[in-house]
Amino acid sequence: MVVLSAAVTTKNGRALFARQFVEMNRLRIEGLLAAFPKLMGSGNKQHTFVETDSVRYVYQPVENIFLLLITNKASNIVEDLETLRLLSKVVPDIAGGYTEEKISDKAFELIFAFDEVITTGGYREAIDLRTIKANLEMDSHEEKLHNMVKKTKMDTAKDQAKHMSQVIKQRQRETAKTGLAAGGMAGMGGGVAEEEDLYGDAGYPNGSPGGPSAFPEMDAYSASPPPPEPEPIIEVKSMKLGSKKKGKTDLMSKMAAEDGLDARAFAPTPKAAAADALPPPPPPTAAHPIALAVEERLTIALSQEGVLEAFDLKGTLSLTANDEAASCCKVVVAHKDAAAGTTFATHPKVDKKTWEADGVVVMKGSGKGFPVGRPVGVVRWALSTTDERQVPLTINCWPEDEGDGQMNVNIEYATAREMELYDVSIKIPGCASAPEIVEIAGTHAHDAREETLDWRIDCIDASNTAGTLEFNIAQRDADAFFPIVVSFRSKSLYYDVPIESVVSVEHGSAISYSLNKALSIDEYKIA
Repeated sequence: MVVLSAAVTTKNGRALFARQFVEMNRLRIEGLLAAFPKLMGSGNKQHTFVETDSVRYVYQPVENIFLLLITNKASNIVEDLETLRLLSKVVPDIAGGYTEEKISDKAFELIFAFDEVITTGGYREAIDLRTIKANLEMDSHEEKLHNMVKKTKMDTAKDQAKHMSQVIKQRQRETAKTGLAAGGMAGMGGGVAEEEDLYGDAGYPNGSPGGPSAFPEMDAYSASPPPPEPEPIIEVKSMKLGSKKKGKTDLMSKMAAEDGLDARAFAPTPKAAAADALPPPPPPTAAHPIALAVEERLTIALSQEGVLEAFDLKGTLSLTANDEAASCCKVVVAHKDAAAGTTFATHPKVDKKTWEADGVVVMKGSGKGFPVGRPVGVVRWALSTTDERQVPLTINCWPEDEGDGQMNVNIEYATAREMELYDVSIKIPGCASAPEIVEIAGTHAHDAREETLDWRIDCIDASNTAGTLEFNIAQRDADAFFPIVVSFRSKSLYYDVPIESVVSVEHGSAISYSLNKALSIDEYKIA
């Protein structure tokens, strides 16, 4: 078979889009598509075709449109009908329906899907709908696993830093009670000797004295002013690893001699040094047998007047089994209460009936467990709506002409949902020159190369549900400030996936698990 073109047309013959798989000029494809309505019969068969002297039209009427294949006359009609049947499943799955508006909005995605079905040259690939969707999503399990390992390392580093901060504060309190309360140079000298002896190696990264100290409080303490009398010149030798720190002992001896004291009284004994040694840092947090991750991604389009034009939400519940013994488990979800219009889908290997009836995620067949060491998307959900109450952040832009090529721009944001948004970025184009900021809630950055003004808010929550940015700039075109691009991240989800428990399928015992939640933006534009 050789498919020359695959197209979607209206009942009147107007082409919504057409994809050519062989070299063909525009005039010819327009002529073939224009001739199709005249050649079409009056019958209403499920599958039908029309032939001319050079090509064959294989088409299927679906609601108000036609799915159309234009092939050569030598093509196998049975394979053409099978290709047409697969495309009839692809179109509603990608576009979300058969209406002209939905197909026009998803034209490029449909073209990519058609390319997965038919190769260049017009030959069909041996592929099914699930494989097409997987290829279009380009999902990477290795990337997700890498991000999870990276997050675990960052959390461990934060725990260790917090522990060291507490130890430093404790040492400072002890020093204030003992060394500093004694007064005089003797007390200060003793404090220096003790701190330097205990932290001489730990004060540098990886035990290397070449880098900056990890304890800035100790650096400030040891950098106290030197004695008023001039000190003799001391010969500086190269550093030797493992050698004793004679400089510290000499400094102690000199400072004690100045006050007429015995330096041996201030030297820490081995037992005292061992007693005052730092407690070991907390061990890294062990990975839970089961790791759950909930991710939602948003695509939103608003008009310049703030009218919602598109709202698409896609969510995924992923499960990673870190232990072979825990892989044979089931996840119990408390409820599936989501916004009206939300649809759910389970992984082909997950028991769909159990999920729909009881909200339980478990593998099909007895004794089968989840793959070990890699995340698996077990449940997905989607929401497409025109309800403006679902929009997490609305943006209104009001440019006003001030005359003489100057414009005053007011931009307001407002939140209608109870969500906490972090790292909010609102990028306004049309700012070739640096603007004069009149009022701003947050911070800003001007990019002269991209000609954009980036309005940044660290966090938007119940304390700042609305904010304003006002600036003056040299500009004559009010439309130059569009499209505005918005991005942020959040842990507030539309479907929160309330995990009730994770239990073993074999024993029914509870299994320890971790749960990460994240909401991010695929595309958010005001145009």
